[in-house]
Amino acid sequence: MNLQKQLCCVYLHAFSSTLRFTDAVWVALLAARGFSLAQIGLFEGIFHLTSLVCEVPSGMAADLLGRRRTLIFGGVLGIFSALVMAFAPSFALICLAMALKALGYNLLSGTTEALTYDSLKSVGRERDYIKVDAKASVYMKFAAALGSLASLLAGVLTTAGYYLADAAAGLVSVFAAANLTEPVVTAEQAARNRHALQKLPARLRVHISDSIACLRGSVLARRIIAADAVISLPGYLTSMFVQQRLTELGLPMQVLFLPGLLAGAAGMAGTALGRRLHPKRLRGLYFACALLIGTGTLLAGAAPAWGCAAGPMLVQGAFSVWFLHSMQRLNDAISSDRRATLISVDSMAYSLLMIPASPLIGQLGDLTGQAGAGLCVLGAAVALSGLAVAVKTRYNGRGA
Repeated sequence: MNLQKQLCCVYLHAFSSTLRFTDAVWVALLAARGFSLAQIGLFEGIFHLTSLVCEVPSGMAADLLGRRRTLIFGGVLGIFSALVMAFAPSFALICLAMALKALGYNLLSGTTEALTYDSLKSVGRERDYIKVDAKASVYMKFAAALGSLASLLAGVLTTAGYYLADAAAGLVSVFAAANLTEPVVTAEQAARNRHALQKLPARLRVHISDSIACLRGSVLARRIIAADAVISLPGYLTSMFVQQRLTELGLPMQVLFLPGLLAGAAGMAGTALGRRLHPKRLRGLYFACALLIGTGTLLAGAAPAWGCAAGPMLVQGAFSVWFLHSMQRLNDAISSDRRATLISVDSMAYSLLMIPASPLIGQLGDLTGQAGAGLCVLGAAVALSGLAVAVKTRYNGRGA
């Protein structure tokens, strides 16, 4: 394998698959079409319900059929989702578009990390994973920040124009995935193309049982998955509901790029900091990051406009630090043949919490007349989870 070329394609895929011109304005775009916050929250809930159902099967597909193929197909689904959103403003078709978007994300989630880790492992450089993942994360955050600038085009682009721009970025991600090399580090991976299609059900049964056994046998993996699910909740919900809250505070749509841009910069700073940290225990890191993320979520929900914009910065900066180290520890704790599947379990746990959280936070906003009410409740809950971990660590005298 040409590792330099492989990593270039990984970075291009990370950038293009994250470049979404609608992320900073999609709530405002749907609200302008006449949808309520509760309905918008329901759309997000459908996204995460689809993720819950499809997350693990998509990881299994990546492990059994190949990570490169899975990334290509995920990019194609993202393009279809953008096209449906562009030309189908009805409630039912938007639900379909959100489901397609979720399935596309599922196929990328876990698959990208597994392909990157095994690409490094195939040349004996898996200890470089944090460095490589940090660089890919910077590209992703730069793409997210760049995409947030699309709010400046509110007077130029129509709703369809925004989603067509998303589709164009999706085409680039498909090109990057098509130029990747499938990493092979085990005999099972080497035999993928030799298996007949009719053997797939039997292979799937073995894969499921082995994955469950792997998860049962690793307490550390289970704890990381649970921690990731809780601490990840505010990441997207703050950016989602801050859009409406800033609109309520009197800011025009043209400046909605600012929170996303600042949050992206904070995420890149957090990634740079995370690379230089060497925590002995993840519990201590979780405590610090959960408090920072909870505080940022409270700011997003209750502070004046300047604090509301600063809240997502604190959330993304702290989450970037946490995610680098949690992913390294999780990858170290699982096997290559089950890697995409078990990382998908990590994402599934997040979706399991997001299914009720997204519409409930939207409903709290509708009931109170304050878009940030739900974020305040969420911020307090995440901060309390950090305090609970700290108390348990102090009581036990040890941690992961």
